[in-house]
Amino acid sequence: MSSALAHTLPREAAPPRCPPSPASRLRSLLVGAAERARHPHAEARELAPGLHELVGQRRELEVQVVARDLLRGHGLDAAAAFASARRGTCEEPLEFGRAGPLPGVHAYILGGPGGPDTAVAALELLARLELGRAGAVLAIPARGTALFLAPHARGLARALTGLGRVRQFWCSDGDDAPLQLRASLRFLASWTASAHARLERPVSPALYWHRGGRPLAVLTADARRPFTAPLELVDPLC
Repeated sequence: MSSALAHTLPREAAPPRCPPSPASRLRSLLVGAAERARHPHAEARELAPGLHELVGQRRELEVQVVARDLLRGHGLDAAAAFASARRGTCEEPLEFGRAGPLPGVHAYILGGPGGPDTAVAALELLARLELGRAGAVLAIPARGTALFLAPHARGLARALTGLGRVRQFWCSDGDDAPLQLRASLRFLASWTASAHARLERPVSPALYWHRGGRPLAVLTADARRPFTAPLELVDPLC
């Protein structure tokens, strides 16, 4: 067959290429009700009043919210999408810190402004630790920032050091100092209220109570207001 004749014959169309599954790039984002409302087509769920989880996708240095239809097109139902998104977020580099103004008064932070949005990893982390019946108090004041206090967890600082990089440890006492729980709760509340007011992309001013096997509960809807800690949180023997 001459080259001229070959050029006149139609070429076989290449088989269509299936776009790669986004599962490995999925990330979870914790947002407030207003941000969730801006993404009506996203895979989303409410974890507690004022706190919502969205499924996003890592694109370069940012995480962008993904449409639910795109996930379904790749065979990912809600359960699979959230599982992949949380797993991907927990595999991001995690940065922890601890802050406290007085001996026995401290709280922990995961993430913070300017870093990857890994706040939801705090929920996975707390679920893996032995926290006892008292559980932990958790706050998500702004995107990418998780604050928490686990009153009766042992060796928490050492556990966090093994899970990620310690970005800052500015605290006046060591792990073995007796925890002043009520003062630490007031410190956590003050920090949460300040972060919610001054950081970009605020999420929630609430403090949440995290206990294994139970839904996330609201300890106080607004950390700026006085609140009474449940006796089970203050005294785990109750």
